[in-house]
Order: sequence, then structure tokens, then C-alpha cells
Amino acid sequence: MAASTNDEQGSKHGQGTLWGGASASLVDGLNDAQREAVQVEQGPLLILAGPGSGKTRVVTRRIAHLVRECGVDPWRIVAITFTNKAAREMKERVEQLVPVQGMWISTFHAMCARILRRDIEMLGVWTRDFTIYDTGDKNQLLKRLIKEADYDVTRFRPSMVGGWISDRKNRGVERVEVPEGMEIELEVLEKVARLYEEAMQRQNALDFDDLLLVTLRLFDEHPGLRDAYAHRFLHVMVDEYQDTNHAQYLLAKHLASAHGNLAVCGDPDQSIYAWRGADIRNILDFERDWPQARTVRLEQNYRSTMTILRAAQALIERNSSRKPKDLWSERGEGEPIGLLTCADENDEADAIAERIRAQLRSGVQAKDVAVFYRVNFMQRALESALRMARVPYQVVGGLEFYERREIKDLIAYAKLVVNPADDVAFLRVVNVPQRGIGDKSVETLAKFAKDRRIPLSRAIRSSEALSLVRGRGRGGLEGFAALLDQLAWLKDLDAGVAFTQILELINREVWLAEMEDDQQVDREANVEELLTHAEQYDLAASQAPVDPASQEERSRGLRGFLQEIALVADVDQMDTSVEQGGKVTLMTLHSAKGLEFPLVFIAGCEEELLPHVRALLDGGEEAGEEERRLFDVGVTRAQDKLWLTHAQTRNHFGQFTYREASRFLAEIPGGAEEEEEDTRSSEEMLGRFEPAVTSLKVGDRVQHDHFGKGTIEALQGAGVNARASVRFPAHGVKHLLLQYAKLTKLG
Repeated sequence: MAASTNDEQGSKHGQGTLWGGASASLVDGLNDAQREAVQVEQGPLLILAGPGSGKTRVVTRRIAHLVRECGVDPWRIVAITFTNKAAREMKERVEQLVPVQGMWISTFHAMCARILRRDIEMLGVWTRDFTIYDTGDKNQLLKRLIKEADYDVTRFRPSMVGGWISDRKNRGVERVEVPEGMEIELEVLEKVARLYEEAMQRQNALDFDDLLLVTLRLFDEHPGLRDAYAHRFLHVMVDEYQDTNHAQYLLAKHLASAHGNLAVCGDPDQSIYAWRGADIRNILDFERDWPQARTVRLEQNYRSTMTILRAAQALIERNSSRKPKDLWSERGEGEPIGLLTCADENDEADAIAERIRAQLRSGVQAKDVAVFYRVNFMQRALESALRMARVPYQVVGGLEFYERREIKDLIAYAKLVVNPADDVAFLRVVNVPQRGIGDKSVETLAKFAKDRRIPLSRAIRSSEALSLVRGRGRGGLEGFAALLDQLAWLKDLDAGVAFTQILELINREVWLAEMEDDQQVDREANVEELLTHAEQYDLAASQAPVDPASQEERSRGLRGFLQEIALVADVDQMDTSVEQGGKVTLMTLHSAKGLEFPLVFIAGCEEELLPHVRALLDGGEEAGEEERRLFDVGVTRAQDKLWLTHAQTRNHFGQFTYREASRFLAEIPGGAEEEEEDTRSSEEMLGRFEPAVTSLKVGDRVQHDHFGKGTIEALQGAGVNARASVRFPAHGVKHLLLQYAKLTKLG
């Protein structure tokens, strides 16, 4: 099964027969290490799980063992993983093993959101109706705040400032570096951060970082509440522990503080998220933090061939920040690892597409093939080649369903229903559909609200504020205020009913017609898909059990639906359709974590790409080890066949550069097997330079928009591959693709 977040061990060991009868043993079909991990009943436990070693099976059976064999009430177990999809699958598998409900199986963020919905008002700052801001919402708010503070949004980019704020929250002020080139602007960053926190509180909103940190604040300021949760949950389990940040580490420690029954599962060799706060020391130091911990190593791999595992082992053993383990498989040697050396990025993409077509002709399904790359700019050439080869593909991490214009409009309306203080949602839809409200009218209203420190939804109901607005804008704002009053009563309805009413009140046909583009049919379909999803959520929520600890039902209706979709990850949007064999998957190596495919290509295995130059320059040895871990993640996604590709030359933003093969290729034992080794000269690969295409010749003086004046030292390539080596006095020799460089010949 391609693109699975589950291990395949169950189907190979008769797992189906176990689920069919409650009398079957929960350790049937497990290997010795897996059985040991399942049957540990008390105390701290570290499960070191290599890739493809059946860790999901171990975690789910361990939960079932605690319920069935140890008599632990389901609602006294909390299990945490890192994506909503993984949490759903884990919950489904546990319920097939033991038909009970009530366990908290979720992500850290969803768990904290659930706690805060019940207890956040103890802090006296937010209400239970708080909005969860995603990255887009956060950047929109920051953009507005930066402009209002009279700073340049091109210099202080919202995404950069937001990243710095997130870093400071997660790592602590003393551990955060100022972004490169911004050292002298620390005062500005701190001011914007302060404005951002004030605005978030005023708008009754939390971002993803806040979900964790406000929960920690709640526990710190109300230790009695922390102790109540610690005694409520007798067993705490955390999957993918190597990906936890400091806040998540503290949350797990708090929840296990009363009993020490903390079981964590993970692999230091798969820790690849330091750039977003993950701290590998959490798993490396687990036995120091919990001296009584028992450690179990899952080393038998059920996914890959020995050839692939041997390569992965040789690579990762060069790292020092790890815990030793010896992966092995009963799948045999398998096919050799393939190596493709290509002329440039287009040749590389064509070579990959050609081999994928050959595999499809031989009977392989497209859904069984994946192409990974380190950086997003590589996606263009790959997409172009696959389109030309008529190979169906999907890009994971592209435009998600909930990022589409029409969906974001509807979600903004729903957020205003639940939390009228949400200014980001207000600004998105105040003139959607069009009401004649211009930027000037909005600015006037926003200034009035800012001066009085009130939300826009309150300012719009002020006759004093409206008196400051002239022309059609005033009538439009009055109409929007009346609409908000009509929407207010939807707050306690089921999500499906609420969205249906929203569409009626905003006049669905007029709203969609105003977009008037070639995506109109898709927009209609997307709206219907949202309604269907909301109705499915309502049905599931109506069947959810009452929480035995509080006798309160989980968040449901519109508020609960908004919380659920706010935490959706990229991989949750992946198309797993098997119609006509599905699609080839394109994704970054970071997005590939947790997935598996029979056939895998890793493109761009070159120095400065993989490992990435920024990581090597900024992060030193530690970052170099993370780059090797990232490559190891890509290698271990492959089940049957792995291809590694690299280009000898590559164009990026119009600059043509010669490339060196990645150091990681030399670390593979015996090397990868060169497929159809290309011994042609660069002139033969790129084409002889055709002077007819341009009047340029060696020795000409030319002008470049960025590098200034220079002299052509070499010309090669033909057509779209025509390129020049130009020496610029201030920048040295640059290799430029003529199609993009736009050189001007000087007289």
C-alpha cells in the first residue's frame, strides 16, 4: 500500500484474525521486542523504533493491552501523535482491538485545544470561544500591525517576523537568534511581537504555539488543575517523540508527574524538524530524565529490502547524536539502488519521468511511486516533465483545500459567528460579497477600533464610528453590521446547518459569481465538499461518548468543526484515490516523513542542495547531521526500489551553476549503481552553442541587471539550454542561462 502511515506488518501476520475475536491474544504475530514493549505495564518506557519496524502496531496494541489485560479505564489513557491523520488511524485501530471509546488519542495541539476549551477562562484573558489562527491568519494580522506601526513590510516580511516570534515563544528569549541582516532591528521585532500578543488577546485568538504555551501557563498558574489532569491520565504515550519541542516535552512531563507512566516511541535518526523547534535531546536524554526507564529497540524492518536498509544504516552511523540500533529485514537483498547522473535539472526530470513511464507500462500503479526533493523550486522541472510524459501526479504541500479562496471566505464567516472579536476574519469578509466598502472606509473603522482597543465587530455597531465614514462605505458597513446580527444566532447550531444558513444569508450565487474565473465549477464543488465534511463531522460528534471525568461532551457544532480543521496538516490532504492507479506523488523530503512507497526517487542529490548550503553555513555540525537524517528519511521510505539522481549543472533564478554530487552518495556502501552512465561531454549533453540564436560571442562586453558589466568567457548549449559564462569584476564568474539572464551587448 503506497503512502501509508501504517506499517504493513499486520497484513503479513494474520492481524485480521486477531481483530475478529476478543479472546485472541494481543501479542499474536509480534516479534520478541514488540511483545516486550506491549506488555510493559508500569513506569517510564522508551521504545526506539526504526523505520518500518511496526511501531504503530506496538503502540495501538499496548493501549489495547492496558484496557483489556490491565483493566485501565479508556478515559484514563492519553496517546499523542503528530498529525490528525495519524491520530485518527491510531484511534480506529485501537477501537478494532478493544471496542471501547473515551481515550484521548490526538495531536499535542488538539489535546491542548480540548483542555483550553474547558479551562482557559481560569486565566481571565480569553474565553472558551477563542479562534485558532493558522499561519495565513497570523501573517495577515502581522502585515496589518507592521503597516500600522509605519514599518516597511518588504523589509519586515510578516512570514519572517512571524517565524522569529514563533522561535522566541518556543525556545525562550535568550535562545533565539535575530534573522540574518536584521541584527540592528531587534527593537522593531520586539515591538511588533508585543503588538501581536496584545492584538491576539484583544481578538480572543490563539496561534499554534499559543495552544501549547497557554496550556503550560494554565498548569503553572493553577497547579491544582495540572495535578487533576496528571491524576486523571494514568498512562501517557507520545509517538514521534524525537519531534517534540520544549513545550511538548514539558506537557508530557506534567501529565506523567503523578505516576511516571510515560511511554515514548521514536527514533533519533528520524529527527528532522529542528528548524521549527524540535529538540533531539528530548529523546536522547530520556533515560537521564527518567532513570527507571526501560528501553526496547524495534530493529526488525517490515518495509524495505536489505539493500536499502544497509545503505540507510551506513549513512546514519556517521552521525554522533543518536542511539545505536541494527536494522534488518527478512525481505531479502532486493534490487540495487539506482543512480542517475544528468546534464541539468530538465534532463534529470526527463530521466525520472521516463523511468516512471516504463514502470507504469510494466504494471506498476502510479500511486506506488514518489519523487522527493529538498527544496520547492525543484518542483517546476519535475512537474513539467511528468506533464509532457502524461504521467498523473499530485503535489503534496501545494494549495490545500482549506487555503482556497471560497473556503477561506466561508471559514472566516464561521469564525465571526463563534468569535466576533476575530478582526482577521472580519477584514477578510467585510466586503465579501461586495458592499461598496472601500479601503478608506475600512481604515477609518480600524483606526476608531484601535484607538478604543475594541474589536472591529463592536466598532461597526457604533454610530460615532459610522459617522466618520462617507459615501457608499457607510451604508455597506451598516449592512454588514446587520448581517453579523443575523449570523450571531448560528453559534450553537450544528456545523452543516450553520454553513447552509451562512450561504443563504450572504447570497451564495452572487458571492460565487463575483469571483468570475475559470475555477467556477471547482469553486461550486469545493463549497459542496465543505458542506459534506461539516455534515459528516456533525454525525460523528453526535455519536461521541460523554467524557466520564467531567460529564461534558467534547466540543461539537460549529466551534468544534473550526477547531478540527484548524489543525489539518499537509499530508492529511494527500489524494489516496486508487482510481486508474492513482497518481505519482511529488513532495519535499520533510513532507515524506511517516509515508512509504514501493518505488522512490530522491532528486537533487547534490552539494548545497542535499545537504543544503544554508544548513551547513548556519548550523555547523549539528545541522549537517540533521541533513543526513533527512536523507536517511527519504531512503527509508522506499520499499522495493530506490533511485538517487543528481545534475551536473543546474539553473536557479537564471544563474547557471556546476554541481557536485552529494557527499551522501559516497557514504552508501558499495555505491549506488549508475544506470546508463552518461559519458558524453558537456557540449554533447547540452548541445553545441548555436550563434544563430544570438549575436553574442566570446569576448563580448555585456550588461546584466544585477551583476553589472562583464565579459563573456564561454558560450555553450542550444535553444533553451543556451548559456554563457560571464566574468563580472565585482562578482566573479557567473554561469547564466541566456533565456533568463537578458544580457545586453555593449558596443
